[in-house]
Amino acid sequence: MEKKLENKLKIKLKKINVEFCDLKFLAGDASNRKYFELKQGKKKNVLMYDSQYKNINNFLKITEILKEEVSVPEIIKDYKDEGMLIIENLGSKKYSFFMNQKNKKELYEVAVDALIWIHQKKKLPKILKYDRKEFLEESNLFFKWYLPLFKSKERINHLEKKFELLFNKFLNTIFLLPEVFVHRDYHIDNLFFLRNRKRHFKCGWIDYQDAVIGPCAYDLVSLTQDARIDVSRRLEKVLIDRYLSCFPKIDRELFAFSYSVIAIQRHLKVLGIFSRLFVRDKKKEYLCHIPRVLRMLKLNVEKKEFSDLHNFLKPMIYEKIN
Repeated sequence: MEKKLENKLKIKLKKINVEFCDLKFLAGDASNRKYFELKQGKKKNVLMYDSQYKNINNFLKITEILKEEVSVPEIIKDYKDEGMLIIENLGSKKYSFFMNQKNKKELYEVAVDALIWIHQKKKLPKILKYDRKEFLEESNLFFKWYLPLFKSKERINHLEKKFELLFNKFLNTIFLLPEVFVHRDYHIDNLFFLRNRKRHFKCGWIDYQDAVIGPCAYDLVSLTQDARIDVSRRLEKVLIDRYLSCFPKIDRELFAFSYSVIAIQRHLKVLGIFSRLFVRDKKKEYLCHIPRVLRMLKLNVEKKEFSDLHNFLKPMIYEKIN
């Protein structure tokens, strides 16, 4: 698949007179977006390809918003009409490749510092808000894609409606948190370590085209309860404390409760997305993360504040469903 796209992009590049020596696949993600190393003379830039032009436009817009605040790739050449951008290569130290037990704490702290910096900005950019409807629609991916692997659709429709009634009251709390810029996919596959830069600029960001304005805990949850890697409870607490120490006006109890609500929502969403990738897109590689996501979902929903929600979800996340 990648080879076929690679050849297609080579033809596109030649057609629009882009000079290059070589093009090779670098990485893809859960969307249609793909990254290629584009060798141009002595430089190795990155070609970002996305068949959804809206995503390309959003990426350009958010890059403009972020470029003075955090480390994002420089836009070298814009070919958005072709679904392509040539962007700066942030290097080989992607968190998911570079992270180990020795550097883990440092990498996470730099990532949190980047969030702190951007969240301290009082003037919010004019981008969409992460509203209640969107939170519920994302949670419902669990019912639309994960549960059908085990249950009949007729039964699922009933469960989905009951979940909305139960979960809606918890969403009231998260919107009491300060509203900030939310990357929305702030995890180790989208972060790079840039050792030679200063302070929070050591953390490079990609894949922020779906950014919104939303509750301040969201990206921290994405980072510390990542589907792709285990983060110890001890380190998670250190990172939360690091964040909150810079925002003394945030009520810690409100933050802790909202943090768990967002974690439950995100884990339900991710279970749905990974199941959709498997069923619809024939991508099996995300299934290996499902046990971790289920484990984190259980840890959050087992808290006494969520007893009703826990009782409701228990048959779907603890037992084999027939």
